[in-house]
Amino acid sequence: MAFFDSILAITDFSAPSERALDRAALLASQHQAPLRLMYFAEQAHHYLSDPLARLAQRARQLARRHGIRVHALQRHPVQVNHILEESGVSSLLVVGPHWRRNWKTFFLGTPLDQLVRESRCPVLVVRQAVARDYADVLVAVDLSPRSHPLIGFANQFAAASKVKLFHAINTVEESRLRLADVTVEARQAHRQGSRQRARERLLQLTRTLGAPGRAVDVQVGNGDPAYQTAVEQQASRADLVVVGRRSASTLARLLLGSVAQRLARWAEGDVLVVPLERLVEAGAPHALEAMRAETA
Repeated sequence: MAFFDSILAITDFSAPSERALDRAALLASQHQAPLRLMYFAEQAHHYLSDPLARLAQRARQLARRHGIRVHALQRHPVQVNHILEESGVSSLLVVGPHWRRNWKTFFLGTPLDQLVRESRCPVLVVRQAVARDYADVLVAVDLSPRSHPLIGFANQFAAASKVKLFHAINTVEESRLRLADVTVEARQAHRQGSRQRARERLLQLTRTLGAPGRAVDVQVGNGDPAYQTAVEQQASRADLVVVGRRSASTLARLLLGSVAQRLARWAEGDVLVVPLERLVEAGAPHALEAMRAETA
């Protein structure tokens, strides 16, 4: 069974979105999956007299270069909800960093925010020029049962030679200890114990990646998961960050945005956002049951 049934890539013919097309075509070639292209622009480009004709031309170019099937979707104009509809029948959505912010995007967020938050399939946000396959991958995990299918997906997505599992410890509990006038020594002991337990759990999870010849490392941080993961990505120079996305309340999305949304905006490398509910429904029913029990 193919890992990807089809890949959907979005372009407005800007340099960032063209990098997304190149990465999508490379992935389509690697996974022997058909590639579909869609033209989407936040503002009309007056220099493009016929964007759909150019899209069809780009499809022919990618098909010849990579030896893959490429289809240009002849729909114009395209709104974010049209992309979301197509994501429901796709295995992967590949986009550039479409994230201009203004007062109009306050409630719904930028197009990137909306796609990361609502896409039915995994979303790959491409920032880097496509020079090679993904070699160094950082997988951000929360140590819950959701971590297993996420690591498995990352393992299949990129046959990287180096993988690092990263977990950021939430500092809320430490703040509570500080407010309760717990001694500095006790707080330091609590932090050290938390880091040690997290590291041991990460080492257990490395067995999920058990692939011969692959280097697996673990790292623990303290603080906001999105920010700390972005910092770790920059420090390790990982080509790709893989992060899970779980459902969040409307209020939480408006005030903070999800970890996946913020990481997609902040990371310097490419970011793969995986909707965990669809992932476990497709391949790990036991993990779905654990997730439901966790939130009950």
